[in-house]
Amino acid sequence: MKDDYQELVDEISALLGVPATLENRDFGLIAFGVHDSEDDAAMDPVRTRSILTRRSTPAVRAWFEGFGITHASGPVRIPAAPDAGVFRGRICLPVRHRGRVLGYVWLLDDSDPGPGAGALAAAMEVTERIGELLADEAKAGTDLARELRAVLAAGPGWQREMAVTALRTALGPSADGTHLLLCVAPWGAEEPPVRTVPGTAALCVLPLPAPPGATAARGPDGGGALALLVRLRSADAEAPVLAAAARLRETAGPAGGAGVCAPRRGLAELPDAWR
Repeated sequence: MKDDYQELVDEISALLGVPATLENRDFGLIAFGVHDSEDDAAMDPVRTRSILTRRSTPAVRAWFEGFGITHASGPVRIPAAPDAGVFRGRICLPVRHRGRVLGYVWLLDDSDPGPGAGALAAAMEVTERIGELLADEAKAGTDLARELRAVLAAGPGWQREMAVTALRTALGPSADGTHLLLCVAPWGAEEPPVRTVPGTAALCVLPLPAPPGATAARGPDGGGALALLVRLRSADAEAPVLAAAARLRETAGPAGGAGVCAPRRGLAELPDAWR
């Protein structure tokens, strides 16, 4: 699916003749077009940081959202703001599906008059196709979250076996590969985008396991635990996951902790690994 996003971003770049970047609604990078300018000053820090870290800062997000992009249904022109590190103007193309914003296509543009209305309308038609892909991905993520939650919460016996079978079916051929579980607790925030951790196959929030005689915390508002099922290319490719775990631990706050289990083949041992 990543290649599909890249092709659509490249299509927009070709239509408008300017570099394009696709981010989800949380400003996480999905795909970006080639920037072939020989002028180093043409790349401002916001775009550079987004590409290198795959995320924009909260300050940059607040600046852009201040122009109404979360509610816009058409292109939004945003002027340069050197004090915020935005050295070049932007055109934001909201990516929507059934009235809901799912992401943004960003165009570096401070030319006069810039892309015309016809070209922008054609680009917005491409964003509709991007919105369909993002919506399909979100639905698949919801289904996988349900299946992963069932596996990690199931006790031993036939219920666990059924839950593992359902998750294996949902994951497809990759289910028999090498995985590990990442846990962050307590987790009081919304579920992060799947792309927060490279290789994430599924994620969910579960109640924290309760000590003997106590009641488990229910849901993220009660201090739940974030679980991410991460697919590894090899059993010794854990470094990116550990780095991501450290970042997520900071999101969990001062009392938060993060843990990663040893890599495992297949899914049968996931409940024990989680515990």
